Order: sequence, then structure tokens, then C-alpha cells
Amino acid sequence: MTTSRPALLVDGSDLEFRDLVHDMLAFAAAIEEVRDRLGGLIGLSGTQYTILTSIARLSARAPELGVNTLAEHLHLSGAFVTIEVNKLVAAGLVTKVTNPEDRRRVVLAVTEEAERRLGEMTRVQVPANDTLFEPLSTHDFKMLRGIVAKLAGTGERTLRLIEYLAPDGTLEETIARRPPAE
Repeated sequence: MTTSRPALLVDGSDLEFRDLVHDMLAFAAAIEEVRDRLGGLIGLSGTQYTILTSIARLSARAPELGVNTLAEHLHLSGAFVTIEVNKLVAAGLVTKVTNPEDRRRVVLAVTEEAERRLGEMTRVQVPANDTLFEPLSTHDFKMLRGIVAKLAGTGERTLRLIEYLAPDGTLEETIARRPPAE
């Protein structure tokens, strides 16, 4: 058994759970490859592309978009996002100015060049996304959106649990520490 939660077992078996995980891994790999290729169309890595599109979208709703808000939205560390944003600034695709209300923070925005590239890329992006999510009905999409939003926040907590259960990163040491069965 790879899980013990009754909600994840079907007739006491984890086979469907394992199939789900494998299907999710296949989709995650596909979506990551799509992201990498879309980013490559405008000269960016997949991660840079995700950060750029997120800045474009989020700054329209939050004009004082900062690194911490962006990092939280993307479920990435602030330090990593800062490094990638600096690359986008150097490429002339993002502006980073001091927040007038809090001089310790910056405000992020996309440049006209970034808007131009992102606009041109929709010729490939729209049909790619339509194909990637083609099997979903409106109802399926809403359900999937809610489910994935719930799951997106569990990764970091799960990694901390694994580090707690196996602090040296090996199974042998973890087994050796287990108290003997009565």
C-alpha cells in the first residue's frame, strides 16, 4: 500500500491511487514541456516564461505587484523568483522600481517589448492550450481547477514531512531509527 487514507482507496486497494499519480506525472511532464517550448519561442526558459506571464497578468490586478506576492502565487521561493526576475530585467522584459510606499520593496511590471512578444506568441499558445485541455468540459475544468488549487499547497508540507521522517535522506537510517515492534 502506498497510501492509507480511505478516501484514496478503492475497495481497500491503492491501485487507482497509483494510476492517478502516474497520470498526473505524465500530465505534469507534458505541461512542463509545453511551457518550456512556449518560453523558447520568445527566448526564455519555461520558468522565466511563467514568471513573465504571471507578472503581466497579476500586475493588471495588483499594480504594486512585488516579488513576495509573485513568489507566493507561483509557489516558489522569493530568492529564486528574485534571481529570475533580475534576468528578465536584464533582458528588457520586466521593470523593477522601488515601491514608493515601502522603499525595501520593488514593484514589477512588464515592458512594451514583453507585451509585444506575449501578444505574438498567442498564435501558438492558444491552440496549444486548447489542445492540451481539449478533453475537459466546462464542468470538468471547474472541478479540476478547484482540486488542483487544493493540491498546489500540499507540496511544501509534504517535503518537510519527508525530511522529518528521513532527515539524512536515506531509507536505511530511517528504518534503523524505527522502534522495534511489540
